[in-house]
Amino acid sequence: MAIICLCNTKKGEKYLLVTGFFKNSAIIDLRSPFGADCYPFRGRVNLCAVNTQRPIIQFAVNAGLLLLGAFLFAMGFPNFIADWGFAPFAWISIVPVVILIRRVPWWASPLWGAFYGYITYALFNFWLATFNPVSFVLVPAIYAGWFFMVFPLLALADRTFQKYAWLAQILIWVAFDVVRTKGFIGYAYGVIGYSQYAWRSLISIADIFGVMGVSFLVVYPSFLIGAWLVESGFLSTAGGLKPPGGWRKPERRWLVSAGVWVALMLAANIYGIASKVDYSDTEKWRPALVQHNVNTWLSGIEAWRTALDSLLDESEQALEENPDAIIWSETSFVPAIEWHLKYRKDRDRVDLILKLKDFFRTLDIPVIIGNNDAVQDAGKRVEYNAVLLFDKDEIIDKYRKIHLVPFSEHFPYAKTFPRLMAYIEAQGTPIYGHGNEYKTFNLNRWDGPVVSPLICFEDTFGYLAGNFVKEGAEVLVNVSNDSWSPEPACSIQHQNMAIFRAVENRRSMVRATTAGLTCVIDPNGKTIAKLELFKPGYLIADVPVYTGRTTIYTRFGDWFEKLLLIITIPLMAAALLVQLMRLFRRREKAGGGSEKPQGSRRQRSAGTKRRK
Repeated sequence: MAIICLCNTKKGEKYLLVTGFFKNSAIIDLRSPFGADCYPFRGRVNLCAVNTQRPIIQFAVNAGLLLLGAFLFAMGFPNFIADWGFAPFAWISIVPVVILIRRVPWWASPLWGAFYGYITYALFNFWLATFNPVSFVLVPAIYAGWFFMVFPLLALADRTFQKYAWLAQILIWVAFDVVRTKGFIGYAYGVIGYSQYAWRSLISIADIFGVMGVSFLVVYPSFLIGAWLVESGFLSTAGGLKPPGGWRKPERRWLVSAGVWVALMLAANIYGIASKVDYSDTEKWRPALVQHNVNTWLSGIEAWRTALDSLLDESEQALEENPDAIIWSETSFVPAIEWHLKYRKDRDRVDLILKLKDFFRTLDIPVIIGNNDAVQDAGKRVEYNAVLLFDKDEIIDKYRKIHLVPFSEHFPYAKTFPRLMAYIEAQGTPIYGHGNEYKTFNLNRWDGPVVSPLICFEDTFGYLAGNFVKEGAEVLVNVSNDSWSPEPACSIQHQNMAIFRAVENRRSMVRATTAGLTCVIDPNGKTIAKLELFKPGYLIADVPVYTGRTTIYTRFGDWFEKLLLIITIPLMAAALLVQLMRLFRRREKAGGGSEKPQGSRRQRSAGTKRRK
């Protein structure tokens, strides 16, 4: 048993003294109303809460909070339990993280962050195990590294800004979402705003702020509730010590903060209702989106022949309904058409290409297909993940993918990490060259719109779709192949992000995929037609060609993301400076305090001698 005594310093400052078996137990660094800088009983101390539980219990509670946070986060998105996810979980998914940050020492926060990042993204991206083994190993590891840095920043804000630390933590979290979507390893899966894809009146603000504006509103209640629970004494210390008076009613500032969030939510939804696009009188476009549902893992001439037969069969059935165009999925036809027709070294592949062109020659409508485009560059063959536009059997335009999938399509550090590169290539991963032009396809000659040929996960990045709209795209077209994974959540997570591209730019989007999710999304983010996953078929629907509005997001791009970074980076630099100054002052006081008693003793000794 531990004996806990409330003690006073000579200056009237209070602290808790622990004796007995637990006298060496950790003293939690908490602030008002709990106290601050409690150990080693120097500086400004109001009330110190002491951890009186054994380390194994402390660890178990912390680990439980970590696992709960990771589970709630994964459940907020399409997951292994519910294909379409439990979106309400996202609103509270970070509460356990806030409590965990307060419980653990600052020096331990990076390790807890690494564990959180790895477990969270292993759960969230569970389908990567069947999609790409390399990615399943690397993506959680990358996020372990990200959160190794994020958790100390959250802890720094918690220890610096005290009552309003939760506001700084919101900025840190959303700014982190911004940073991790940039560069070579940029990866938009898991941006928490995407969890609300079905709340159309809320996500309408994306046409101003982008998805990060929605993310800000989603994480707000998590950090607010977490901070309130911690201040109220809920699991604030492993020993269960509560502040004087036990559980208290929320102070006025908590009610005001909650009221601000409610006001923001009301404003967002009112804007969403008022800004809803009415496209009833707009021109309609009727493309046939073909989903041939083949086994993408099979390769070679026989697999490609089977895929082509399925594509031709579905297309011929679709032609009976007189569509305005035919769209096939990403790399739906694998052999590089122009390369093999030029060099003609493989007769089987040439025959397959000629069969394809024979079919296209009979058509009076445009055809858009995914293909591995190849060119000779400095004596080497360079392949591109491309989309080709056919007029009968002639290629009249092409787009080469700009934003490649890290590790699966692109690895720029082959010379630095040759073994990793060899492992990637051993998995059968295609390595592509970078496209560099925002090419739109003008279908006016067939009385169609100008379309953007986004490839695969390019529709998960707002800047790409926005740039295509600036180039004149009237309808966003995405061709994808997510059939590498048999998990429905893989395709659904992807499609949910595509919804935001339609809303951000107020343009319709059509998605033609190998096995799902083939669909049509209107400018309001509503999926107005879709095919069942993992079944062959085609989809023909009236696609609104709406161009009546140029949104703030289209015009100014990711301005809100830049604003977040402009605020957050100096804020955290200031927080670090404040902590360094506090540390310096504590050391100064500690040095002065240790000398004073010695001086006093010398003075007392001299006085005693004089009296004698």
